[in-house]
Amino acid sequence: MACDKCKDLCVRYAIRLPGDLRKAISIASQNVTDGTLIDTTGPSAHSVSFAQLAAGQTWDDIVAYHFRCSCCGEQFSLHAETYHGSGGYWEPVRKAAIRENL
Repeated sequence: MACDKCKDLCVRYAIRLPGDLRKAISIASQNVTDGTLIDTTGPSAHSVSFAQLAAGQTWDDIVAYHFRCSCCGEQFSLHAETYHGSGGYWEPVRKAAIRENL
């Protein structure tokens, strides 16, 4: 169950344009920096770590990063296909945690 610390992140945010992806990266980065989220993406999942991505490194053709709330353990996914532009989402992994679509 999402806690007060991460409840505002429990949305399904559609990524349709590069600006949407930049916004999702920025919000995730702010929450990692303030300790709300912990990056749980495996070290070999991408050529670019989430920290590098948040610092402005160019993203891969497939973006797939994973996070969890440092308080309650709720898990989140940031995923998008950027090469063909089919997009993706920021969303809680547990679908029941989604409180609204954006």
